[in-house]
Amino acid sequence: MLNRKKILYIITKSVWGGAQRYVYDLATNLPKDKFEATVVTGGEGPLIQKLEKQDIRVAKIPGVTKIVNIWQELKSLFYLYKIFVHEKPDVVHLSSSKFGGLGALAARLSSLVSRHSSLVIFTAHGWPFNEDRNFPARVLIYFFSWLTAIFSDRVINLTRNDYKQSLGFPLISKNKFVLIPNGVADEISFATPAEAKKYLAEKTGYSPQETSFLIGTIAELTKNKGLTYLIDAINQIKLRATSHKLQAIFIGEGEERLKLETQIKSLGLENTIFLAGFMPDAAKYLPGFDVFVLPSIKEGLPYVLLEAMTAGLPIVASDVGGIPDLIEHEKSGLLVKLKDSFDLAQELKKIIQEPEKYKILGSEAQKTIRTKFQFHAMLTKTTYLYDKT
Repeated sequence: MLNRKKILYIITKSVWGGAQRYVYDLATNLPKDKFEATVVTGGEGPLIQKLEKQDIRVAKIPGVTKIVNIWQELKSLFYLYKIFVHEKPDVVHLSSSKFGGLGALAARLSSLVSRHSSLVIFTAHGWPFNEDRNFPARVLIYFFSWLTAIFSDRVINLTRNDYKQSLGFPLISKNKFVLIPNGVADEISFATPAEAKKYLAEKTGYSPQETSFLIGTIAELTKNKGLTYLIDAINQIKLRATSHKLQAIFIGEGEERLKLETQIKSLGLENTIFLAGFMPDAAKYLPGFDVFVLPSIKEGLPYVLLEAMTAGLPIVASDVGGIPDLIEHEKSGLLVKLKDSFDLAQELKKIIQEPEKYKILGSEAQKTIRTKFQFHAMLTKTTYLYDKT
């Protein structure tokens, strides 16, 4: 125990999203005889509570916001620098774009003062220059992503697309990049479909008795998740004659809530689409849905799809980022065009009209998870990198 390696996980926000789940799974599953984990993060979100329940030490960075503020970024850089000088970690593992660059720079600066060199690893949860932004912003973000890779010793990519883009970075050895897909760490104790529907009804007000088909998603309410296109798709389906009583539940919270509420109200869908907010252990209630939808416009390798596939649900998702790594079109799910609510509506209608026919998609998705996306493989490959210090 005395020779355990000290691992510092760095992530900007302590909300509960895919990157936070990644950090949590690694920190709580490291072999305790070999590694000691500490998580450095901002805010007071559920990630902190979950980690503390597992006796994982947390160090908080004050004043962290999503909005870029030069003064706050300098303060965060200083806090990270102080933490690294004090902790002298063997490995600094960075897992978000903002703290990725700041953390890599702080680790390099601290090594000059403390004369202790840490292995710096950055995990790209989808390169941010793929986000829906104007061209000058994407060029600037590409430059900072490249700098983050420069300052890091190794860069973990979760998807084939991100890995391919990484290999295109100029002046960086291709050996710096490695592809390690996510895996589901714990066996999920799913509720039965009846139990899940009852729970969701209590939380949202939707009526299982009046609904013959329930669309579901679990996503942070941000622009990148493309939920506005799902709302439009549901409206298109509702406008056409159908014998199905259709409703939808969006589980998650975020800065787009007001915009989505306004869109739902303007389309008269208040009794059709329910914004359930954040739910602890939301994956448990996936069996309550008849189909799972993820209309993202930018993605890494989303945990929520791994969970929905484990639950055996038919899935409709955007053909973007790492989603095609998980879903083979018309075999283990249905892929739709990016930002295309009409295509999304058409694919959803297939499952709504012939649900029994498309159950096979869920069965194939379960097989994919069991054979290709095991957490043990992910953990083994990641700790192999840690052992290189």
